[in-house]
Amino acid sequence: MGLDLAEKIRNGSISLKSQERLHKTFNLTISEFALIEQIKQKFHFKDYSQVILYCVWNSAVEEGIESA
Repeated sequence: MGLDLAEKIRNGSISLKSQERLHKTFNLTISEFALIEQIKQKFHFKDYSQVILYCVWNSAVEEGIESA
């Protein structure tokens, strides 16, 4: 499921364009940032917005809140 979701985010099927933009500062440890960077590299996301979108959607799908 993760690879399918990553592909949808990369090709724009799931994007932030249709949603309201929000600027927020996150406080992360170096370890947490390193994990985000690893996800970015693994799924070839172009920016951190795509990584956060992936993490949120993936968690929502796993919890049965959303379907991808």
